Amino acid sequence: MVKRMLETLQKLDRDDAGAMSVEKILILAIIALPILIVLLLFRQKIEGWFNQQSSTLDSTNNNGG
Repeated sequence: MVKRMLETLQKLDRDDAGAMSVEKILILAIIALPILIVLLLFRQKIEGWFNQQSSTLDSTNNNGG
C-alpha cells in the first residue's frame, strides 16, 4: 500500500499541468487584488467623479453643445 501511494505521489510530482494552472491563478490574483483594493478604498471618490462627469455631459447635451 505504501509503495502504491509513493508511485501516485511521484506521478503527481511529474505532472506539470497542475503547477501551470496554479501559476496562472497566482498571476491573475497578483493583478486583480490590487485593483480590487484600490476600487474598494476609493469607491466614494470614483463614484463622485463618475457622477460629476455624467452631470457635465447631461448639462452640455441639454444646452445644445
